[in-house]
Amino acid sequence: QLLRHPTMKDDWQHSSANEFGRLFQGIGGRIEKPTNTCFFIHKHEVPQDRFKEVTYGKFVCTVRPQKAEPFRTRLTLGGNRIKYPGDVGTPTTDMLLFKILLNSVVSTPGAKFMTIDISNFYLNTPMKRFEYVKLALSDIPEEVITEYNLHEKAVDGHVYVEVRKGMYGLPQAGILAQELLQKRLETHGYYQSPIVHGLWLHKWRPIQFSLVVDDFGVKYVGEEHAQHLVNILKADYKITEDWEGEKYIGIDLEW
Repeated sequence: QLLRHPTMKDDWQHSSANEFGRLFQGIGGRIEKPTNTCFFIHKHEVPQDRFKEVTYGKFVCTVRPQKAEPFRTRLTLGGNRIKYPGDVGTPTTDMLLFKILLNSVVSTPGAKFMTIDISNFYLNTPMKRFEYVKLALSDIPEEVITEYNLHEKAVDGHVYVEVRKGMYGLPQAGILAQELLQKRLETHGYYQSPIVHGLWLHKWRPIQFSLVVDDFGVKYVGEEHAQHLVNILKADYKITEDWEGEKYIGIDLEW
């Protein structure tokens, strides 16, 4: 409805087009680094054995005046239609481990606590098994329809999309992102405890951290060791650091 609203359609058409540009191959030359997560395809390009698993897309619209792009549109997928053959569970920190980690910071001489947050953690993770989506042309901005020549691909007012990387709504997005993160961290000597889920350590550096989805709660002795972790993450992700460690998983902390 927002795309056709008499007074708001221009703002939301632009916002929605930008979301398509980020996920696909750009739009209007204004998306600096399109992710190539999705590709428009013809209906006959959907594998026959996957046709019953074609899912739907949902658009989540929010207004955030403090952001550079105040009108925000996000395309998410209907995960209930996806039949992923593997395990989609991810190991994560529980509250008991978090409390033990905080007590360890307080009781270890010279230890400090900081937090790291990875932006768009579930996005842009390569997938070996692609997923497929059916979108109505009426839900796609005219700018996108024109630039991608979608009328040529449309069937009965709908177009099909091949999803090649992780995005919101995919039940396997979490485990795929976690496995890629683990592979990258292990290259630099970090490993996940085989006994305590969600607790990560280093082979020799005095550093430990709990991981809840994309939030790191880091205990370290010596800033250079925390900086080592920060530098590794920055090589592959956009991150936010809080060296004061004042908030973690929604909990305010006072040191």
